[in-house]
Amino acid sequence: MKVEEILRVVKGRILSGDIETKITNFSNDSKEIKEKCIYLALQGETKHGNEYIEDAFNNGAIGCITDREIEKEYNDKVIIKVEDTIKALQELAKYKREKYNIPVIAITGSVRENKHERHYCKCDGTKI
Repeated sequence: MKVEEILRVVKGRILSGDIETKITNFSNDSKEIKEKCIYLALQGETKHGNEYIEDAFNNGAIGCITDREIEKEYNDKVIIKVEDTIKALQELAKYKREKYNIPVIAITGSVRENKHERHYCKCDGTKI
């Protein structure tokens, strides 16, 4: 997926970077960055993801999507500004599901009940 396509889906504007850049992964965890990954700076319970943009870049992110201003300039990174990062994440997920017809399984719980995740993974064969 190219940045140009992401901009269209999330209704964002590019602050730096190239719209032709190819993105293959998205992450909201600055420690879990993969190759060609865009970091999503989400609002947490106590901190905003913007506090971890530098970490995400140091871990290999090629860009980020944020709903706040970024004080530092990153001319070599793709920076996408959106109105609401959560909404942008929802729109990206919706777009990917519609484009690839990906099955969706929801695991809910107030404290991320690991026993349910582990049970599902045993059935599915994946690892957490």
